[in-house]
Amino acid sequence: MKKAFICSALLLLPLLLGAQAVSYTTYMQAVARDNATLLAERYNVEISAANLRAARVFNDPELSLAYSDNQDNKLMMGRSYEAGLSYEVNLGGLRRARIGVAATEQELSEAALDDYLRQLRAEATYAWSAAWAAREHERIHRDSYEILARVARADSLRAGLGDIRRTDAAQSALEALTQQGEWMQAHADYLNALSTLSLMAGGMAVSDLDATELPQTAVPYGPGELMDIAELSRADLKAAELSHTLSQKNLALVRASRAMDLGLELGYAYNTEVRNEIAPAPIYNALTFGVTIPLKFSSLNRGERAAAEASVSQAERYLEAARQLVRTEVQQAWTAYQAARSVAEHYSRQMVGDARSVLEGMEFSYTQGDASLLELLTAVQTCNDVALAAADAQAALFDAAATLRAALGVVE
Repeated sequence: MKKAFICSALLLLPLLLGAQAVSYTTYMQAVARDNATLLAERYNVEISAANLRAARVFNDPELSLAYSDNQDNKLMMGRSYEAGLSYEVNLGGLRRARIGVAATEQELSEAALDDYLRQLRAEATYAWSAAWAAREHERIHRDSYEILARVARADSLRAGLGDIRRTDAAQSALEALTQQGEWMQAHADYLNALSTLSLMAGGMAVSDLDATELPQTAVPYGPGELMDIAELSRADLKAAELSHTLSQKNLALVRASRAMDLGLELGYAYNTEVRNEIAPAPIYNALTFGVTIPLKFSSLNRGERAAAEASVSQAERYLEAARQLVRTEVQQAWTAYQAARSVAEHYSRQMVGDARSVLEGMEFSYTQGDASLLELLTAVQTCNDVALAAADAQAALFDAAATLRAALGVVE
């Protein structure tokens, strides 16, 4: 038994030394601020903003310089110096279409980030409730172990006095050790759950929870009102709408790229004096202006445009599917929340207290010799089952509320 108490003290040592209790509010703020994956996802918004700035760039003009020597040293035909400037003008609004695509992509990246944060909040809440439930499991198994350890110590003394058989005392000790093993496993599960919280919160040190109960909130709306809230708030639905808009903008870009591109050219030439006796010529300047018109035979191929039009139709179907999914998720989340609330109300505090009172009474009866060890173990198991079920019901209700919030796309 001395070894058992030493093991128990070692299990509690990490929580007793430098324990940092973290509240749910502090934890969720750390998740929204420091989660590593979320920080990486935020770069998508910066990238899309940079792409939008790049899309605003105008076409660059082209400068050409030329020099020609018409065998001036031998034939005295003179020299010429030429400079030209050319610029391509798109008649289909290609730059405007590029800006439209980039602007919609930026909005889409922002909506995608909001949707990722929505899902991250839900996952962080699930991790919190799992840690809380693990702590409750650890506490319940510890309490059961302490009861059986007391019984084992008392039986050891009674066996020494000859009041009970030594085999009965050995059986009590074995039951206490078995319960200690369950406590050790529950404690390890709790530490692992705290590690998950630390990961979700971007590495924040979490060694305990500053919460005796899970915060539960009522939902003052019916399914119809919840549907309206979800359609206005869900970031993934907004992303689906923006994807549809983006497909239309891409179609406009394809059409603009198939329009004619005019090339405007302006040139200047300076020609030196031609001193050839056969064909003399004075110094003169030449100014040229020209237009290049491409022959867009590639526009006869409608494959790119057909693909863009099909993408628009596909985005419409995805948008309708997203709306149906949102309505289904809200309905399912509402049903699950109502069921979880009913189960949580079933396992009331009084029910847990009654089970605890029965166990305490059975422990006293056993020490007085009025109850058997089997009856005591049955009472311990019943008390454990009720307490564990009550804790799991509270965690399930907390998770159901988080799922409902995620389905609605709201924080509260």
